Parts: sequence; C-alpha cells; structure tokens
Amino acid sequence: MALHNMLKQAREQAGLTLEKAAECIGISGASFSRMENGLSKVTMDRLEMLATLYDVSASALVAGSIVTRLSTIDLDRLKLVVAAVQEVVNDLGANPSPEKMALAVSELYRLEINYIVNDATAEFSPQRHLGIIEAMFTG
Repeated sequence: MALHNMLKQAREQAGLTLEKAAECIGISGASFSRMENGLSKVTMDRLEMLATLYDVSASALVAGSIVTRLSTIDLDRLKLVVAAVQEVVNDLGANPSPEKMALAVSELYRLEINYIVNDATAEFSPQRHLGIIEAMFTG
C-alpha cells in the first residue's frame, strides 16, 4: 500500500480528523489533504511527526503496515546501530559520556530511518555511516 494511503489509515485509526492532524503538525488542511492523497511528498520530518502523533512506527508505515509499537525490524536495526557506534568508539579508544553515546545512537538511527524511507528492504550497512560516527567522537 502506498505511503499516503497508510498515513490516512493511521490517522483514521488514531481517531483524528484531517484538520486536527494538520493542526498538530503545523500545516494547512489543504496541504495535509494533498499529502494524504499522494499529490505532495511526505518529508522525513513530517513522517516522524505523524508517526509520533499516531503512535505508530514510521518505518512500518513506509513498509506498508501500521504497527503501534517498535517492530522487530526496528529493534534489530537499532541493535545494529548501537553495535556500530560501540565498535567505532572502541576502535578510537574514546570514552564518551552516556549522553554523547545516546546522541550518536539516536542520530545514526534517524539517518538509517531516512535511508530506509527510500528502500524499506535495505539491509543495514555500518560502512554507510562510519565517517559520521567517527566525526562524532573525534576532535
């Protein structure tokens, strides 16, 4: 099912009117309607806001389902992100604070979600993010 159809279904399941959902994410009802009808693109920021508003998984919406909690795919990908960050930290001999580790993991996971929006079946590849992770813990 197309993303715009999934968004409409998730909104209806959450019991929100189109106008109320539009108000919650700060856009006009007309703009929201175009998004739900597939006439305008859904930005990553809006996808994340809508997923939060509807209490669903953004990656599941992209994959064509409505999941009201983290899916196994999300959790598995998150584990891989944590392992990739930890490996770079170990290789660099860094000793980051828990806050910096949390920030790195959350940012990398956000980037990974952005990546899978374009290809929901893409496998996680730490090489895709190594430069970013290293930059977070050096300098």
